[in-house]
Amino acid sequence: MYEYIIGNITDFTEDRLVLETNHIGYSILVPVTTLANMQGVKDKVKIYIHQHVREDEISLYGFGSKEERRLFRDLIGISGIGPKAAMGILSSFTLDQFIGYLNASDEKAISTAPGIGKKTANRLILELKDKYKHHLSTSDGNTGSSATASTAKEAVEALEALAYSYSEALQMVEFVYIDGMELQDVIKKALAVRASYDQ
Repeated sequence: MYEYIIGNITDFTEDRLVLETNHIGYSILVPVTTLANMQGVKDKVKIYIHQHVREDEISLYGFGSKEERRLFRDLIGISGIGPKAAMGILSSFTLDQFIGYLNASDEKAISTAPGIGKKTANRLILELKDKYKHHLSTSDGNTGSSATASTAKEAVEALEALAYSYSEALQMVEFVYIDGMELQDVIKKALAVRASYDQ
């Protein structure tokens, strides 16, 4: 069982990287978010590994942090969630975003991940919410940026009423939302950013 591998990245594809150490190249499946952070890095990197064994295949899944790997393992421990679906979730959201959606019981947001319907999203919330309710942000401590507060949710609903799709509205709000903002300010700023983007 691998804990982590330290080496140099020698190749990328859309869903994996090749990590070389001691003249061995390991092909490792990684979330899109991890790939984005690793591209252009020339120094040695540490990738936390989950080894998945099936009858006909042994695969290595890699993550930028132990917390991401823990979430992956918790996800695949849920009935009906395989490695592919778990990687889709980790590629769609940052760790803090996903945990924010769990804590807010936001099945609509979670169901925007590929292969995850509302029924599955509700099962994820049911099985994981309590496990992650005390999670603190691993970056700047501001979990409010994942648009999980009630004000942010109301802003998303208001933008939906203005004919934006749920995923569009969610992205707009997440881009501008800061914990403690007033509802009208969130909506105004989201619309202003969208307007400048559309020009």
